[in-house]
Amino acid sequence: MQLLRFAVILFACLAVLNVFAQQPQTIQLQQEIAKARQSYQSKKYNTAASQFQKLYNKIRDEELQNEMLFMIAESYRKANNFKQAFEWYEKLVNTKYPDPRILFSYGLLLKNFERYEDANRQFYDYLFEVPGSIEATREMEACKLAQQWKAHPQKFELTNMTFLNTEFSDYAPFAFQQQLLWSSSRKEATGNVVFEWTGQKCSDFFSSSFNNGNWDKPANTTGEVNTPYNEGVGCVDATGNTMYYTQCNGVDGKGVNCKLYVSYWQNGKWSKGQELPFSSDSFSVGHPSMRADGKRLFFASDMPGGMGEKDIYFIDYNPLNDTWGKPVNLGPNVNTAEDDMFPYIHLDGQLYYASKGWPGMGGLDLYKTTDSSGTFKRAINLLYPINSGGDDFGITFIADSIVRNSTGFVGYISSNRQGGKGDDDLYGISIKPFICLVKGKVIEKETGAFMPSATINVVNSTKPLYAIQTNDSGVFTAELPLQDSLSITAVKDKYFRSIPIQINTVGLTADTTIEIILTIEPIPVEDYEFTLQGIYYDLDKADIRPDAAKVLDSLVLILNANPSITIELGSHTDSRAPEDYNLKLSQRRAQSAVDYLVRNGIDKNRLVAVGYGETKLVNDCVDGVECTEEQHQENRRTTIRVLSTDFKGKRR
Repeated sequence: MQLLRFAVILFACLAVLNVFAQQPQTIQLQQEIAKARQSYQSKKYNTAASQFQKLYNKIRDEELQNEMLFMIAESYRKANNFKQAFEWYEKLVNTKYPDPRILFSYGLLLKNFERYEDANRQFYDYLFEVPGSIEATREMEACKLAQQWKAHPQKFELTNMTFLNTEFSDYAPFAFQQQLLWSSSRKEATGNVVFEWTGQKCSDFFSSSFNNGNWDKPANTTGEVNTPYNEGVGCVDATGNTMYYTQCNGVDGKGVNCKLYVSYWQNGKWSKGQELPFSSDSFSVGHPSMRADGKRLFFASDMPGGMGEKDIYFIDYNPLNDTWGKPVNLGPNVNTAEDDMFPYIHLDGQLYYASKGWPGMGGLDLYKTTDSSGTFKRAINLLYPINSGGDDFGITFIADSIVRNSTGFVGYISSNRQGGKGDDDLYGISIKPFICLVKGKVIEKETGAFMPSATINVVNSTKPLYAIQTNDSGVFTAELPLQDSLSITAVKDKYFRSIPIQINTVGLTADTTIEIILTIEPIPVEDYEFTLQGIYYDLDKADIRPDAAKVLDSLVLILNANPSITIELGSHTDSRAPEDYNLKLSQRRAQSAVDYLVRNGIDKNRLVAVGYGETKLVNDCVDGVECTEEQHQENRRTTIRVLSTDFKGKRR
């Protein structure tokens, strides 16, 4: 009994000691979680993502682990790191995380990658969970519009400014004299301070001139505007002597808001910036654009009394006495409940800006509006290809100048769309004289049914160009490059790739629309045999006749379009000769067909010739049974059997 009491006491003591041992670990974990949350609340999203990721690998509790997973995904999304955010959201949506908001955020990411059908399904599911959601309804409508806009592109072409861009963020271009200025967080930026929102250096102004057909090497802008902290998103007024720009974090790095500064071009360099009087420590102002007359400045701000996150405002300026009026919100035709930023006022008076709040193609889309007697008209989307699934912002237009006339670009934007060089990239905008569209549909060969979600591949003689998907009705529209010879195919899982359709756009001089139909048919399951109609042989011969060659030529096209398939060609005879003779004859005929395919470029390792003779009759016409010629013909056939669908061929 005493031994039992001792054991109980010892067990209790050990349990108490274990609790005390666990307390420091629990407290430390809670502190780490609180620190990560503080980073997130402070908009240090890249830092927060790293902190939550470390916590995710430590935690074993499923509910808390899923919460960390959500915070990782959201941190990357807020940091505009779409690739990382997408990877973590794919993990998150397969958990039991209870907040339906993940469906909405995942849908937004799918839009960023222009997967509009998939995004629409996420918004639909979110609407089921949150009935009446205005956001979800808006985004579902946006997915439909985005597909229509891509199907009918505007007459613009965007060119990545590869020589000016880096792997880091290059954004918000504007013109000064014969130079292009922009903001960049590249490694050459001043100082070594890392901006924890993005995980990149704080941005500076950089510039380049276009000389003798080439851009000069980008360099830090001359003068005193750049500091070790964030400078960017500026404009130069019509005189060319005054630059307004955005400065965040303060010149000492201790500020938390963005402010507007002014600098003057003096003795070949920019003077030290001076803070504008309507900036504040309580809210942010930034992204300036001065009207051509120098009397009205447009900007973005999250000041109290706005309509959403950040709104577009203007403020009047009196250059005679250097005084500023009061900020005026542009109102509900321009601003939304989301971010409205990066205004640019054109010489013709139209205002361009970026917004997340109107139906758009992805992240920030570019819009324009016009001032009509003091009231701005409803915003108009600039459509595709100016807009994309990524963030498209910071547009500027170039007046007639050496830079415009020599480069051919009428303007520039910044975008983190797919296919860029780095994070945000600079793109030049040129006007196309005309475009060529292909409108097509994909149908199933036997039934004629339209095939949704088929992939349309467009290639030229040297490389794949792009791939798009058919919509729910099996229809697609794509813009084709000019002066090129193209091949278009359709492919869908468990179907043969369609026979390519060739289109030549060389020599076109006007808008052209080409309509095509791509036909696909199901790949038979392995070991399923079907008859290849139209292969006939002369009596007692194995030579390929001209009519049979046409059928085999079609098979060449199918095999070339589906290079991963291996097949068996089987040859069959009727029963009107000795069995051994028929077997040898059928083998020669099957081999003759295989040899024909090999001569026409099909890898011999993809083909197997089998002569079956009279061993697989399809009717009762065996030896001794009287049959018609038509019945005997049913047995004289060539069959195809799919052996595998994963052939990879030999490396050369």
